[in-house]
Amino acid sequence: MPTQTKKITLDTAAIFFGKVVGLIFGMARLSYLATYLGLANFGILNFALYFCSLFQVLFDFGMSQLLTRDIARDVSKSAELVGRIIILKIIIVIIAGAIVGLIGIVLHFDNQTNWAILLTTVVFAINGISMIFLSAFQAHRKMALVSVSNILNDLLLSIFVILLIKSSPFVITVLILSILVSVANMLFLYVMYIKTIGIPRLCFDRKLWTNFMKDSTPIAMNSLGVSLYMFIGPTVLKYTRGDVEVGIYTAGYKLVSILMLIPMAYSQVVYPIFSEFYSATAEKLSKALNDSLRIMLIIAFPVAVGIILLAPQLFAIIFPSEFNPGIIILQLGIISIIVAYLNWVTATFLMAINRQSLLMFLSILIGAATAALSVIIVPKHGYIVLPLMMIGIEFLIFIVHRLYLQKISYGNLSIISVVKPFISALVMGILLVLLSGLNFFLIVFMGAVVYLIVLYLIGGFGEQEKELLNRLIFDPMRNKMSAK
Repeated sequence: MPTQTKKITLDTAAIFFGKVVGLIFGMARLSYLATYLGLANFGILNFALYFCSLFQVLFDFGMSQLLTRDIARDVSKSAELVGRIIILKIIIVIIAGAIVGLIGIVLHFDNQTNWAILLTTVVFAINGISMIFLSAFQAHRKMALVSVSNILNDLLLSIFVILLIKSSPFVITVLILSILVSVANMLFLYVMYIKTIGIPRLCFDRKLWTNFMKDSTPIAMNSLGVSLYMFIGPTVLKYTRGDVEVGIYTAGYKLVSILMLIPMAYSQVVYPIFSEFYSATAEKLSKALNDSLRIMLIIAFPVAVGIILLAPQLFAIIFPSEFNPGIIILQLGIISIIVAYLNWVTATFLMAINRQSLLMFLSILIGAATAALSVIIVPKHGYIVLPLMMIGIEFLIFIVHRLYLQKISYGNLSIISVVKPFISALVMGILLVLLSGLNFFLIVFMGAVVYLIVLYLIGGFGEQEKELLNRLIFDPMRNKMSAK
């Protein structure tokens, strides 16, 4: 049997590989969309996403996270739980789709925006059903399947966009392609669930549904608050400043959100582990949290420093020059990820130990405050205030999470775990400045190598990171040498 550390390492490697591939495809797709849609249509496409994301809680109602937690605690109930919950989920996404589509019509957007919202709603509904299977795979620690699903989804959508957007440069084209890819991904997940776990035992179970909805309500309310503070700003921006400013903001924010796939992926790995440790081996729980926070810091510092320094070159590669005002959005927004990466882990941890009520109250309060603040300052100052609000929100969440974890005696990360990656990132940043005249990709590669070397020399790697490096780099080298 593999050790717990080895299992976490393998799961993390599988998810990260899928997210890295998705990141590459996402950047390529983003470039084509920006080039062929133009600033205004790019804004409309992404506004539809922001608008539907305000109501994304309706498409899941916290059930996916709850399903992962419950299956992780007793995997023998997987087929039974999935079979019952999937019927409930289908009912919910149909109702949610109708509500969101109706709200879009009532708000009297222009015709193109209305169509964009309606089609995006369909994508959300399909993905809501797919989340049932992804949650089950996550609970069963089948992260390779989660990774394959992510890769196929990004690959297919990117290929279709690249092939067709030039001849049909319309928002509706992109959204129809998104629907088709979402359907294909849902069918793939369903087939793989049957092959690897079993046939879901479909059944109407009102008692289970009632209890499940009751338990998922705090998670849903937390998601509602998160949606508010993440997406209300761009929605107000659309109403008061127009599609062009939404497009400028999105150019920078999209890159930040792509980089947020890293903590999202890691959280997928550790959520069932936290849940399992909480119910079975609580003495390992604190170490798992501290290891996770340390890993996020090791990743967050170089990403933040690198993006701040290289943002103009990155924009020049991806976007036409008319999107350049979005550079400052990227540079400001990326500051927030230093604590946002930690917040993803701590929120996942709190969810796993049944502290979702804290997350619910915190997110609702921040969401309401952000909505009020957006209405006041966004109409006057435009897109530039949105990343500043993002920074403030993430640091506030970090402080609250930190104080609460200290109160319950978890998450006591040593200062040295912060200092070592910070110093390594600064050294990397100096190198990036000195090499600024070289090819962008060469600079990124050299910066990453220097960061890893410095971090290794000052003892910044923990057990998990060392094992990952051994499995990915040193073991293959030793195998080649022994083969000779």
